[in-house]
Amino acid sequence: MIILITPRYLITLKPQNLAILFICICSFFGIGTTQSIAQKKTKSETLTIEATVLDKDTKDPLPFTNVIVENTSIGTITNEDGMFELTISKKYESSSVIFSFVGYENTSITVKKITGANKKVYLQTASTSLDEIIVTAKNKYKELIDQAIALIPKNYAQNPVKLETYYRELTKTDTNYTKFSDAASTIYYTGYDPDFDHQISNTDYIQFNRLEKNINQVPFPEPEEFIADTRDQAKIVALRKSNNLKDYKILEQSKKLIAIDTSNLKWLENNDIGGGPLRLTGADKIKRLEDFLDPKINNNYLFTLYGKSSYDDRPIYIISFKPKDSTSLKAKYLGEITIDEENKAIIGYQYRLTKKAKKRLNRRFAAQLKTPKSIEKKTKKAFITRVTSLKDYKVYVSFSKYQDKWYLKRIKAINEYTNSGDLFEDYKVITESELVVNSVKTDSIHRLSPDEIYKANFSNFLFNYHMPYDIDFWKKYSTLLPIGVVGKALEDLETKGSLESQFLGKQ
Repeated sequence: MIILITPRYLITLKPQNLAILFICICSFFGIGTTQSIAQKKTKSETLTIEATVLDKDTKDPLPFTNVIVENTSIGTITNEDGMFELTISKKYESSSVIFSFVGYENTSITVKKITGANKKVYLQTASTSLDEIIVTAKNKYKELIDQAIALIPKNYAQNPVKLETYYRELTKTDTNYTKFSDAASTIYYTGYDPDFDHQISNTDYIQFNRLEKNINQVPFPEPEEFIADTRDQAKIVALRKSNNLKDYKILEQSKKLIAIDTSNLKWLENNDIGGGPLRLTGADKIKRLEDFLDPKINNNYLFTLYGKSSYDDRPIYIISFKPKDSTSLKAKYLGEITIDEENKAIIGYQYRLTKKAKKRLNRRFAAQLKTPKSIEKKTKKAFITRVTSLKDYKVYVSFSKYQDKWYLKRIKAINEYTNSGDLFEDYKVITESELVVNSVKTDSIHRLSPDEIYKANFSNFLFNYHMPYDIDFWKKYSTLLPIGVVGKALEDLETKGSLESQFLGKQ
């Protein structure tokens, strides 16, 4: 069975005012349209629909609205400007398209109307009034979270599935985007069962043999929970990458030292994101029952009602959480959890470090390289040492429902680093990585063969993975809409030549 699942994003508070928070949250998810491979058709068999989705009263755009062809799982989401473009088979020409957004009534419009002169779709805010949750415990919202945790075996798949995914990672050095890679990948993903072993997975993930790697090759330090489940597997189907890092930092700094050989400045180029697409699944805390979703730990958190609304014509609750004791590290996150009121399924959450955790949980890696002789004479330093420190991170996770089960839909992580040390200016780095599930296969699931597996350890960098650029595959697979963060990144990366030409030059 193949399931094409649609996005279920983190939710705001109230239909009108609280949609602002939803837009802020979802702005981190703005990657445009990623369509399933199953939707590939020739131009003669397809038609393209496009429009802008707006609030009926305010006429404001509604970014990240679900756009689904009725009675199918074919769909997309609107971009940050409320716009969407979707190519579908002509057999759906007489069908309707369903638009859904948190706090708004579902709207249905025929394909023919959208392909005509009407290029605007208006959604009406929902007028339903949701009753208060009735729970008899001291902390009624803590009890609601515990109910959701207890119902995980019922609400989430207990058996392995195959996820067809799209993954991308961006690196921003100071003010410019300098590195980009994205991949189509297949993930063998085990069920939401109690068999996850953090210790074994951590040992398997943190593999870094200096004798096998370039001594200067150091990954960005990741959040400690960003480790792949040792039972899960990933395969890279197709890959693209672009690197303009030298043009933004290395040459600028080397000019100041005149005699230094830029080819020796390996620590800057080798600060890469380890683990590939599978690494981000470490943020699936529903599968792992970690931290604020760990019944043994989450009593250190204070849970309160952050907002009530509706989504897809269903009532939802947003529960806010933060440490009870702001001076303790027993609880290190704050954020929001979105829960379906009817079945108590957690359909999304976001979390970020507390101020206390930022100061105390700083992770760092150091790199050291031999100082060029011309510089060593002047500085009396035999080695140049640089330290990369993880300063902050934010994570966003959402799930989609098909029939009676929920599946992972999207994970987004934003990490902030500083790089400091000998001889060169300090600089800041932001990495943004994202995993989007396009489809789920639930029948006849088998583990990947050994020769297919992309090893998901933290010193295995997707950017260094050798795979020829398949131009035909990417033309059919997806389109990146040049908006928001992605638009700025592509603009930065194209300064020395088109991305297409850069991709063709990479293996």
